[in-house]
Amino acid sequence: MLRLNQYLHYVGLISGIVLIIGCFLPWVHINSINETFTGFRVQRFPNGTFYGKAGNIILPLTVLITVFILVPKVWAKRANLFLASFLVAYSIRTYVIFTSSLFEGEVTKKVGIYCVAILPFLLLLASIFPRGGSKIPDDIIQMRKEKESVPESNP
Repeated sequence: MLRLNQYLHYVGLISGIVLIIGCFLPWVHINSINETFTGFRVQRFPNGTFYGKAGNIILPLTVLITVFILVPKVWAKRANLFLASFLVAYSIRTYVIFTSSLFEGEVTKKVGIYCVAILPFLLLLASIFPRGGSKIPDDIIQMRKEKESVPESNP
């Protein structure tokens, strides 16, 4: 029977892969300039506003987090927690910037922006509950079991 940590391990891996794909999918369509933005294809507005290429930060972070999910070391799990929380904060910022508009109906949200908004939370959840064994050595666990199984005698 799989434990919750093992389910979250697989959810984190799948979320990482889908988020990497989501960086290349269309994020929003801006009706005023008739352009569709992705994580790597963003056009400067006529007034000089430039949203930036958020995929240049989201993609490497997601790759690093996905690799750290697979590494069975404590330092990787701790670094993963920091990176995943940074990714969540950056994805919230990206969602707000890309979907905000001055006029209603100016921005049409596409599937990629939903990936950027939802999947980092699943990566953070997988980082909070990492897959891995106990830090307690097996011989100490065995001693505790033996100690609990021995009945106490009262003099």
